[in-house]
Amino acid sequence: MNKGRESEFVALRGKWQKERTRLYDRDTGLPTIATLTEDLAKELQARGSLAVLIFRPGSEGRVEEVWGWEAYDDLLLDFVRRLKAFQTDGIVPTGSFCLPYVRSDEIILMVEPGTALLEEPGALEQKAAELDQLIRGYLAERADLSGRFRSFVGAGRILFDTKYRLERLIYRGIQEARDQVTRKTVRAEIRGGEMLQDAIARRDISPVFQPVFDLQTGEMIGMEALSRGPRGSEFESGETLFSLAERTELLVPLERVCRQRSLEAAASSPGDRQIFINLSPAAASDPEFLGPMFLDQVASVGLAPDRIVLEITERTYAVYEGLFREVLSRFRQQHFRIAVDDVGTGYSNLTSLAEIEPDYLKFDNVFVRGIDRRKTKQDLLEALMSFARKMKTKVIAEGIETREELKVLQSLGVPYGQGFLLARPMPVAEIANVQRFRF
Repeated sequence: MNKGRESEFVALRGKWQKERTRLYDRDTGLPTIATLTEDLAKELQARGSLAVLIFRPGSEGRVEEVWGWEAYDDLLLDFVRRLKAFQTDGIVPTGSFCLPYVRSDEIILMVEPGTALLEEPGALEQKAAELDQLIRGYLAERADLSGRFRSFVGAGRILFDTKYRLERLIYRGIQEARDQVTRKTVRAEIRGGEMLQDAIARRDISPVFQPVFDLQTGEMIGMEALSRGPRGSEFESGETLFSLAERTELLVPLERVCRQRSLEAAASSPGDRQIFINLSPAAASDPEFLGPMFLDQVASVGLAPDRIVLEITERTYAVYEGLFREVLSRFRQQHFRIAVDDVGTGYSNLTSLAEIEPDYLKFDNVFVRGIDRRKTKQDLLEALMSFARKMKTKVIAEGIETREELKVLQSLGVPYGQGFLLARPMPVAEIANVQRFRF
């Protein structure tokens, strides 16, 4: 091949690769609907009808905001793999999976023409309902997906009509399936809101606590208060519980119950360990929390304010800086302690951290994960540790899951830590049995 032809070939290949990135999603390998439209139009004209199913997964607990887009992409990729496995097993109808556009998190299944789903009245809708239940069960079984992901399935019929352009008929059928998903989502939100209101009224919220340990001695020095919804409910997991509360505008009453239940439970714990309680932007606007009531609640269960550590995330402070500067100052005057959570997730602003003057800095598990293999993370942690020492602030590493991570954190002199390797969240009754962790 001469140089001219070779250059032309390279240019054409570059154009083809660029065009392919518009038509095929690189991560899932799925084509966009645009690549299938011409063939689908021919099938529609030949057979008179087509069927479409829409799978629209949604993230609970704001996966992208909290964990980053990579974590959300991983969840989505696993979801697509599972759909394909269900199809191989004959559970999901035969057909072509595709996306409306590259990087979309909505999955379209153009059901293979000639399926019985179009021949029997209501069969397509029944299949969508069955898949709703199946996928909900699959998500519940996955510990890493449960509470972070939910999905609804919608069905649409595409009927041949000479009055309309075939491509428009296909897209209208897809929209019909989308509308069904939307209706299911709205009904689920209404039902979930009603159930959550009832749980709040009955105070059916269970506090659990995750121990915080001294990484050098192994002794337990504190515990973070977490909350769970009614046992066996759709919002038992903490992430789902608070995500639903935020969407249904029930965050303020939910947090009131969570704080009260956590204080009551913590008061029965032995010793004088620190009790970490998370704060949201809603709490910073709640007059019951900002007034004397919270201080009275703490006193009523026999706890001293200096045992309570109020946690605020970096990003929350960044967005509501003016509000939280005043709120935290008020609580500090009442002798409560302050912690900044999620340090190291990309929002770090040393000036803001210096203004808060926290008693604790909690390094996020995304920062801690794999620190034994990432020298850059180790260097960054050493620099932030130096900053913390100058502020006379204690450091806590969150999300410790492997012995290798623990060893690196210990070697770097990180004083405190928490994570599944050390202890999982547990009822306060079990805390008495956890005095220390073994190296």
